[in-house]
Amino acid sequence: MLKKLTVLVILSLLLTACYQYNEPKKPDNLISKKKMANILIDLRLIRSVTGNNKKVLDTHNVKAAQYVYKKYDIDSLQFALSNNYYAFHVQEYEDIYALMKDSLDGLKIKYKTLIDEETKAKKKADSIEKAKKRNKNKKIEHLKDSIKTKPKGLIKPVSDK
Repeated sequence: MLKKLTVLVILSLLLTACYQYNEPKKPDNLISKKKMANILIDLRLIRSVTGNNKKVLDTHNVKAAQYVYKKYDIDSLQFALSNNYYAFHVQEYEDIYALMKDSLDGLKIKYKTLIDEETKAKKKADSIEKAKKRNKNKKIEHLKDSIKTKPKGLIKPVSDK
């Protein structure tokens, strides 16, 4: 029993000692949580575009990571150090992901509203076009009918007999 307890204590000491040394120190130029959330959102959006149609980015010679780094005025080292720091501190990383989720939900609602408005406008334009075609067809049918039918109420011509 004493051996098991001793082994357990030694293992727990080793784990806690190693944990302390693996913690990354806070970078001097740590990216703020909000900015980090925006960076991660942009990287995810670009990655999703790359997955669907890689040719678009290739033809325009766009490098996703470099584009995002330039947009937020950071470099890859600053991003890597900040990402490692936040990844080690799980609660802070969860805060960043909560910000990302809120932002993405807002974007989803915004684009769904735009799509709905475009769909309604297209349906309206289609219905107007259909109504114009119907009216045009009715006029043509009316003209055809008046030519085919004999007029009523006219006097019959007198024959030469």
